[in-house]
Amino acid sequence: MEEIKNIMLGHSCCSISIVIVTPLKSTFRRLKEVLNIEKVYDGAFFENCIFKIDKGNKQGLLILSPQGIAAQDIIELFSDTSILFFGLAGSLSANIKIGDFVEVKTVVDVEKNTASLTTAGKFRTVKCGYSPCMLGALAKKYCNFAKSVKCDVVDMETTYCAKTAIQRNNRFTSLLLISDIPEIINFWEVSEQEQKKLKDCRIVAIDKIVDYINILVKES
Repeated sequence: MEEIKNIMLGHSCCSISIVIVTPLKSTFRRLKEVLNIEKVYDGAFFENCIFKIDKGNKQGLLILSPQGIAAQDIIELFSDTSILFFGLAGSLSANIKIGDFVEVKTVVDVEKNTASLTTAGKFRTVKCGYSPCMLGALAKKYCNFAKSVKCDVVDMETTYCAKTAIQRNNRFTSLLLISDIPEIINFWEVSEQEQKKLKDCRIVAIDKIVDYINILVKES
């Protein structure tokens, strides 16, 4: 596994107590600005950097993942570790609006298998389903399935990243920002006002992720 980590990340990432994973480049860049970065590996297969955690003299790892189910390839590199995923999701509930933050309590895959995630109780907890895309007949098919099993939201990563994390004995937390409402408001149809709200929320997300890091470190 160390050899695979060296190929994928550029190092074997020893002494890492928490891993932050996001497919959002803007979030990754902003986190690099606010975290106490010690080493950047921008030439690796997955761009990543090591950051220092003051409490307990620990280290964390920030990784820019691909979008979609391929993100689970990163999760598979770790075991017995706290992992925090941050991404975007589509709402399937009238009570969950664009710009809302949610944390995933339960995931369900396309075989109707469910799993429970680690939550910190900071935001509304939701049940998350899987959708491999954001538009068209395929998206509709997966969203309809997610609704049939009582999911509140769907995204492209959380369900299978969580499944892989649990198989590897990781504590997995998923914090999601609602970016659209499938079949009602697609991401390109979001109003100017909601676009501004979403942009502001993505900036605020940095503080929320840092807050989560502190919670997860305290609990680890």
